[in-house]
Amino acid sequence: MTTTTYPVIPGAGAFYYEGNETGILLCHGFNGTPQSVHEVALDLMGSGFTVYAPRLAGHGTDPEDFRRSTRDDWYETVIDGVRLLRERCRHVIIVGQSMGGTLALKAALAGHVDAIVTINAALSVPGYACHAADGICRFIDEDEPDILAEGVHEIVYDKVPTSAIRQLLALIEDVRPHVSRVLVPTYVIHSAVDHVVPPEDSVWLYEQVRGPKARAVLEQSYHVATMDNDRERLSGLIASYCEQVSSVSKM
Repeated sequence: MTTTTYPVIPGAGAFYYEGNETGILLCHGFNGTPQSVHEVALDLMGSGFTVYAPRLAGHGTDPEDFRRSTRDDWYETVIDGVRLLRERCRHVIIVGQSMGGTLALKAALAGHVDAIVTINAALSVPGYACHAADGICRFIDEDEPDILAEGVHEIVYDKVPTSAIRQLLALIEDVRPHVSRVLVPTYVIHSAVDHVVPPEDSVWLYEQVRGPKARAVLEQSYHVATMDNDRERLSGLIASYCEQVSSVSKM
């Protein structure tokens, strides 16, 4: 049986910037692409870090490719990226937005990383809950990306398969009950207003994790914070935290 290979949408591919011995894996969210974290990556590169942003399986190509992908495929993409950074860097930190934050938590639970930063981590997605019990796969219209700033374009699919939504919800169920076992340094960052994931989920996450932790709130951004009004502040928060974590690890 022949498997169709879909081309990557222009601008949606993975990217890597060589820097110092602290490697940051920037993980985009559900139905997103590395394009959504590119400006933050440039900021972090400017601060000297090595930065890698993988393109999660099934993303940034074709909705049919998305339909075929699973949460295990997405996680494998992240772990492959961690291995790549481990070959080059002394410290590896995952910075994950939305579902990328969920994948970061999963990697932390498995002991793969030295620290994580979650940005509006997907620990529930109320707008998708109605598809949890769908018995067949349908393609549904996707809302416009949740971004407060005007004139910002995020590369996403206009339609998403309900099978992928169910995989996202299953990933959340895999991770959420166990977050109290996260022991690595964790920086929980969330927007004050988010129309995709409830901000209170990030507050709950901060209360649950047991390792060294910090929390910050973005007042001028919605869900896709890496492309929103607080981007420069967000990049600064991430850079300061990663530098702090790396410095402690060297002691």
